[in-house]
Amino acid sequence: MLQTVPFALNYTFDYDRFTKPDLQAKAKSTLGNFFGFVRQTFDGLIEIGRSLQDFYFDCLAFCSNGKKVFEEWLSSDDFGASKYIAKSAIEIYAWFEKLPARSQRLIRQNVQNWSVSALRQLTKVSHDLVKELVRSGKKTAAQVKEEGESGRQGERGNKQVPSEEVSQTPALPTPELAPGMRIVVKEDDMGWVGHSGIIMSKKEGEFWVLLDHTVSQGMEVKNLLKPHQIEPEAQQPVRKINSQELFTAVEVEQKIADAIAQHNQEKAESEQGRFIEIRDAALQAAKREIQAAQEYSRAISAMSFANAQKNQDLLAQLSAKDEEVRSLQTLQTRNQQLEQRVTELEKALEYSNSRTDNWENTLNKQAARVVNKELEKTIEPLMREVDRLNSVLSQKEQELVRLQMSNNRESDAVVAEFGEIGERFGWQGWSSRGYRAASGMLCTGIEAISQFIDDLKASYPSHQQQEIAF
Repeated sequence: MLQTVPFALNYTFDYDRFTKPDLQAKAKSTLGNFFGFVRQTFDGLIEIGRSLQDFYFDCLAFCSNGKKVFEEWLSSDDFGASKYIAKSAIEIYAWFEKLPARSQRLIRQNVQNWSVSALRQLTKVSHDLVKELVRSGKKTAAQVKEEGESGRQGERGNKQVPSEEVSQTPALPTPELAPGMRIVVKEDDMGWVGHSGIIMSKKEGEFWVLLDHTVSQGMEVKNLLKPHQIEPEAQQPVRKINSQELFTAVEVEQKIADAIAQHNQEKAESEQGRFIEIRDAALQAAKREIQAAQEYSRAISAMSFANAQKNQDLLAQLSAKDEEVRSLQTLQTRNQQLEQRVTELEKALEYSNSRTDNWENTLNKQAARVVNKELEKTIEPLMREVDRLNSVLSQKEQELVRLQMSNNRESDAVVAEFGEIGERFGWQGWSSRGYRAASGMLCTGIEAISQFIDDLKASYPSHQQQEIAF
């Protein structure tokens, strides 16, 4: 299991480039596990390499430009100086995964405390030498590299095994790489070294390769590799078994069957490559035909448009001429109408000269009608004004009657009060009912005072001009 320790990370890489939220979360989780893991054992390094390679496959399957994004992620400041360990873990895991189960157990038992650089050098030596090195005790990177370069064989440590003599076949001329050819990856930073596959297509000097390992996991993700990173599968060094090793008849038949199956597979892959080339050529030819048809269609469309434009111009000219003819016809009709009107007016003038008297009578009647209408218009506002003045006069008369009645009531009250005063002072003829004149008539109101003054004047004729004090 992967051991982790809790700590906070500061991310500098743009994790949105992984396009999917689950990929972003997995990238951060993988990075956290990488830094949280205190690498003290070989098993821990293998586990972190497995998780990084698993995430690499996810990037290839679900992320656009997955390989480029993954490489830039490993080279970012999020890994810092530990990116060497991360790449080494991927490479060591890819190498370890291809080893037989027995060799894996042997390596796990003896290299748990080896350094990362020593383990990385161990991936570059032969399988037999690996067994010798891991059994001979802990080694440094320099020691492993020296052993790998010298190719020495012998006993190392407490346990030693004889190594097999390996001879290489003479180098054959390298065939030209082409689609459909099976290859082996010889250089790659993602841990694909030693993996086999088939070239699917070629693009600008590089090759799209479908690896067998990817197909075995149910994916069809292709890897873009350069020519120096791959070599034909047939050019791999062929190891010859020691002549002392013999095979049984069953093993010989099995090897023959395997060789036939391999030949059939290579033939099928070659045919598939040719089919891909033929298909690509057919697609290119079809594309050219489609482009030619499109150009011809555009030319026909342009010609049709030009003809349509020309016809439209002719129709516009005909329409203008038609409008001009209609305008001339309208003017001609109008001219005829005017001539007819002039004729009618001339006839009417002659008829009017012969009926002058009738016209004069008619004019007199019309003048009288006009005068009557003017009189009606003038009299109508005058009548309204007369009605208004009559209404005002009626209101004034009613007001005068009301004032007279009020005055009579007031004068009666004054005379009654005056009579009481006269009666109190013994004035002759005065009482509260009014004034009884010398003639014996009882006067009331203002007439009582008037009669009283007349009686005084009659009683004192010599003092008529003097003021009488009451």
